[in-house]
Amino acid sequence: MKKLIYILLFGLFLVNCEKDDSLSSVDRNVITEDGSVPFEELLILMNLKTSDSTYLVVKSIDSVSIFINNYQWSKSNSLILDTSKVNKTLVGNSYQTKQKINYLIIANQHIEEPAYTTAGEFAQYLNAVYELKPGEYACLIESFQITFNDNSTKIYYPFDYTTFKVEQNSRSAYIGEIEIKIN
Repeated sequence: MKKLIYILLFGLFLVNCEKDDSLSSVDRNVITEDGSVPFEELLILMNLKTSDSTYLVVKSIDSVSIFINNYQWSKSNSLILDTSKVNKTLVGNSYQTKQKINYLIIANQHIEEPAYTTAGEFAQYLNAVYELKPGEYACLIESFQITFNDNSTKIYYPFDYTTFKVEQNSRSAYIGEIEIKIN
């Protein structure tokens, strides 16, 4: 009976050890072997100014295509805002307000991971990784999409550049506030 209890306890121990803990994966380690912090994300505040000096009110800005020094970094959405508390007016099929509304975009580098069936696919994955080392960079907002009140969408191509700096051992970089003028 004692052996059976030990076997059951050992089995439970093994089952618990095999749980997948997403926080302990190699990709999420905060400190590398050399003591540096891996760079992960860009932080952008974006607002949409209309031609009559008001700001567009939407729940989120979708499919923001971001390039860093001519390399595609990601295609991200802004965080969703609760626009019910914003003092806004209906203009056509969209809401506008006189107060500036910033939309936060947290852009992690997006790299498609192949299934690694060949060495070439693994090499393709490694070549797509674009590491940002300390220094100055240019960020291009190539395009983004807006969904209006009637569920119609429009893609804008502002081709707006801004510069930013990556500091040594920083996990993220604040690009700044970007005001996009739209019609």
